[in-house]
Amino acid sequence: MLLEVSPVRRELPLTPGNRQGVDLRLPSLAGPPTFPWRHSPAATSRQRPATEVLAAARAAAEQPGAFLLGGGEPLRRADLVELIAHLAPLRPFNLGLCTFGYGITAALVQRLRDAGLHRVHVPVHCARQDAHDWLVGQPGALRTALRAIRTCVAGGLPVTADIVLSRPAAPHLVETVEVLARLGVRAINLRRLAAGDTDAAGFVALSPRLGLLEPTLERAAAVALERRVKLRLRDLPLCTAPRLRSLYARRESEAWVMPDGTVQACTAAGIGCPGCPESPTCNGAPPDYVARFGWEEFADRRCAAERLHETVTEARTAARAVPTAPMVFSWRGPPRVRCETCADAGDTLPPATRTGEPTRAIRARLVRAARYRPLVLQLVGADLLAHPRAVALVHDAIRLFRHVEVAAEASPTVDWSDLDLRRLRELRRLDVALYGPDAAAHDAHCGIPGAFAAMLRGVERLRAETAIPIGGYAVVHDARSVAAFATAWDAGRLPGSPRFRLSPRGGAMDELIECARQLPAGPARTALLAVLPRCLLCAEPGLGAGRDTADVVAPAVAARRQTVACGRPIPYRPRGSDPVGEFEPCVGGAASCGLPDCTGFAVGWQHNARSQRCLVTR
Repeated sequence: MLLEVSPVRRELPLTPGNRQGVDLRLPSLAGPPTFPWRHSPAATSRQRPATEVLAAARAAAEQPGAFLLGGGEPLRRADLVELIAHLAPLRPFNLGLCTFGYGITAALVQRLRDAGLHRVHVPVHCARQDAHDWLVGQPGALRTALRAIRTCVAGGLPVTADIVLSRPAAPHLVETVEVLARLGVRAINLRRLAAGDTDAAGFVALSPRLGLLEPTLERAAAVALERRVKLRLRDLPLCTAPRLRSLYARRESEAWVMPDGTVQACTAAGIGCPGCPESPTCNGAPPDYVARFGWEEFADRRCAAERLHETVTEARTAARAVPTAPMVFSWRGPPRVRCETCADAGDTLPPATRTGEPTRAIRARLVRAARYRPLVLQLVGADLLAHPRAVALVHDAIRLFRHVEVAAEASPTVDWSDLDLRRLRELRRLDVALYGPDAAAHDAHCGIPGAFAAMLRGVERLRAETAIPIGGYAVVHDARSVAAFATAWDAGRLPGSPRFRLSPRGGAMDELIECARQLPAGPARTALLAVLPRCLLCAEPGLGAGRDTADVVAPAVAARRQTVACGRPIPYRPRGSDPVGEFEPCVGGAASCGLPDCTGFAVGWQHNARSQRCLVTR
């Protein structure tokens, strides 16, 4: 039990942090934080000790905003009043509590107020009892919530209603706002159902289509304005109801307080639609929503209208005249790489089933990507070739695009049939990912026994039976493996010419520079210098003016590549087993570096004198 402390008066002056309107959600349950919108009988057994909750609150002392304690049913905690009394001095303004209302009484409201509680959040998703109780998963949940609201309002404790927009309750939203206003609720949060709030099947069944919500939201906003209720829209893109721009809450106005005191945004940043004003005005298209329902609701309809009136001859002429930058395309297959850094990840990729992303969805995305007529299509992904229909999908890409390249973990190629090889004979290039210089290192990093040997057998068969150029790129996590890769390439044990990809889980840049100094002049040294900052090499004796650096081509192509998301091309950010990697500009940008062909620093790698030695002038 917590120590007794003197009650804190609730009539406290507002501080600057409170005026910012930031809610710091403080989870009272163990495990990953989740929004409390559905009743969970097992939540009581996962309650975090009060000492852990207070430790997280103290660690977040520098973060602006007001604490909002929630998770499960906090009213069932035996130490709730004492916990509130200890939280109030840490952040003495607008302290809140999220509750379903079970067990609340007038006496408890008074005790919570005396302890320092300023507000209560109650989930009310629909004014229709059958719909609300079914959504919450508890019979009588609506009666309990309404009773709790009346009790809190009567006891002088302000109530905010949290409404999760769902398909069965959306038609009754106006009625719900009206009922809450009559009960004395003066603030309502309307939020989108996120993928983490329920299972995959439930998310698809319960999520309303955002493109159809505008009339409902506008009617609800009119009722709220008439009833003097403050309505806030959370985690919704601005195009859902653009005329309600002033009601949208910013993404940074709500965050989770993690156990170590760090703050994590409650909602993921999405990709802006065509013409989107971007953050902070709009949060962008929600990644989880787009992954399951597509981007058509957020696409630029003007672009689609232009393509409808375009003839085949005009499309071919435009494709020859105005090719766009190289485009990167990926799909998910069964996981093939154990390393989290090298595996496929990213919000722009749809989720996969056990056998991979559905083939029909991949083909639909390929057709959409073909509208932008890229000069080169690069199929990139650690799991890409492991998809059961990988050969058919690559063949579809070859028919849609003029120049198709593949870069992936290539052990599945050993199982390709003669028919598969004939279908892929027009593939322009295949680059295989090398996670180690030999079978032991590669298989251990990849997590697939025999992957290295299968990759080599597949490469030899492709060389013997097709004219597809074969290359390889070494994914380097630290400098210790560079020399071994160089030796293996010199001995002919690895396919293609030397090429390095610096992993974002990197190490010291100084070790790479020292490794380049020790390597003999040749292809391996040239390949390593290609991914190192030129401004650093100019300051290194023996590296800045060598003959092998004259032919080094900086991987600037990474900055020009694009991908398609939400119906529009966006800059591609390398991830996973991409063959190029991600680079950031030198300190002060390219202008301060003074070398126009400088690659910049590989993301994830550090240099002990970076701030001084990057400022090399011409």
